[in-house]
Amino acid sequence: MKKAKKPLLAAVLTAAILLSPFVTTAAVTFGSPMQYDDTFLGEMKDKHERLTSVKGDKIVLIGGSSLAFGLDSELLEKYTGKPVVNYGLYATLGTKAMLDMSRSHISRGDIVVICPETDEQTYSLYYNAHSVWQALDCDLTMFRDVGKSNFGKLMAALPEFAKEKLNFIRMDAKPAPSGIYAEDSFNEYGDIAVERPYNEMPTNYDPSMEIDLTTDLLDADFIDYLNEYAEDCRRKGAAVYFSFPPINVAAVISDTEEIDEFYRTMGESLEFQIISDIYDYILPSAYFYDTNFHLNSRGALQRTSILADDLLRAMGVTARVETVKYTPPNRPADYFDLKLDGDENAAYFLYEEIEGGLAITGLSEEGKTRSSLQIPRGHDNKAILMIGDNAFAEAEALEEIIIGEYAVVRSISVDAFAGCDSLRQIRLHLTPSALPIDSTVLTRLPEDCFIYIPQEMYGEFATDYFWSSMMKYIKIIGK
Repeated sequence: MKKAKKPLLAAVLTAAILLSPFVTTAAVTFGSPMQYDDTFLGEMKDKHERLTSVKGDKIVLIGGSSLAFGLDSELLEKYTGKPVVNYGLYATLGTKAMLDMSRSHISRGDIVVICPETDEQTYSLYYNAHSVWQALDCDLTMFRDVGKSNFGKLMAALPEFAKEKLNFIRMDAKPAPSGIYAEDSFNEYGDIAVERPYNEMPTNYDPSMEIDLTTDLLDADFIDYLNEYAEDCRRKGAAVYFSFPPINVAAVISDTEEIDEFYRTMGESLEFQIISDIYDYILPSAYFYDTNFHLNSRGALQRTSILADDLLRAMGVTARVETVKYTPPNRPADYFDLKLDGDENAAYFLYEEIEGGLAITGLSEEGKTRSSLQIPRGHDNKAILMIGDNAFAEAEALEEIIIGEYAVVRSISVDAFAGCDSLRQIRLHLTPSALPIDSTVLTRLPEDCFIYIPQEMYGEFATDYFWSSMMKYIKIIGK
């Protein structure tokens, strides 16, 4: 009975669009069924509810997904004796969104720790209104906390959000993410609770997400906003500190002198205390999971222990507290050994060995002549796990790349598609969670080249942690 009503609902809303776009936008946004409550952003409602409901002095940690993947809140409560609110979710929202949503719920006696990912986007006043609407869709009572300064951006993004939401209703395709990037992966504290035993990145780090710890990262407007936020919290009787996210050492491209200057300048610019030594948070790759900021389960315990030490010192705890140190997990040597047979497409590519398999580095002479190439699953009984920089640079005739459902490629380098001037489509049949990707990769594509996916995967892509901000590059196969 429930499903039978959806086509009728979609028809009514579609008709209303023709009569009054403004009325329809409001109706779809505020009156239609939730579409994003099962997604990663759907967790925002629970994080905000915990922030607003925890009584007494609390520790509030504000940042992006490095907090979601990098904290054991129950353990931090044990060490500090205070309830913990993990208010970190998703960098695509913007650090400003998390600061503004939390602001009115900080009170006397609270301790706020700000620790965004060390990235140009999160170290800025970037604000993704479309993603904020997706989070608000799950509980519109949060709208009162978005902050007046964001109202204009939210109103500008509202029609596109309503259109996207209506499309899900029309297709009867409410996003139902699978894997770890879903709302049900979180526990009651707002931590990712799914067991993550090892580093899932074949090269132990994501080469498309290098971490540059230099003063170029420091945006003056962002620093001013942090200082203003901290002053507002202090007037309420709360303490505010700054810390750092976990940082994959293999992804850091800055030298020690540059990091020292970044750390020193940050300390001089902030008008509140940095409680952490940045070098304590540059951790071995074995602690990480699927990005250069996401930790596996053991890594989350280690980061929590380090942060607990920092907080206890800041709180003036003089008694010696022995926090546990957790050794990095040793990934089995054959973890990526898929025992693959050959693939006829393998002859069109050149390779180099990486940990656990192969990376595509270029094309064979025959491969350079082809207009269509399919990424093979394996070669010489080794899995093809990565597409490296300039892999298709000499592919003058290439118009189409196919990544089929049986491919096991898990990483695409930033300049993988550099030089592919004739490329017009990449047909992708993998689920979005199987192929995390940095948006910079797609900015290197020719302007008239798009990613084509099956229609049944559209909802997953539109709400995926990595892909949701890149839907302008996505089209449905056959349309």
